[in-house]
Amino acid sequence: MRVDDVQRVCQGLSGRKEFFTVLGCSRWSAEQRRCEIYAPEPRSERDVQRFATLGHELMHCFEGNWHDRWGRMERKPYAVRSIDSRTE
Repeated sequence: MRVDDVQRVCQGLSGRKEFFTVLGCSRWSAEQRRCEIYAPEPRSERDVQRFATLGHELMHCFEGNWHDRWGRMERKPYAVRSIDSRTE
C-alpha cells in the first residue's frame, strides 16, 4: 500500500515506537494468505531508494523476519549448487 507517513503507519502496525527511521514495513496475514507492503510510492523509475525499500519488504514476504536483533541480515545456511559443470 502506498503511504505518505511510513513511520506512523509502521509503528501503528507493530504496536511499538521505532527508534530509527522506518523506510517501509510489511505484514503477513496467514488468515488471508496475503502479504501487505507499506512504503512510499517511487517518484520515478530512477528512485533507487524507494525501489530498494520495496524489494527489501518483498523479501520479508518471502523469507519472514530475516534481521538479527540489531537489524542486520542473519546468515542462513542455504543449499548452494553450482551450475558450472566443471566443478561437479
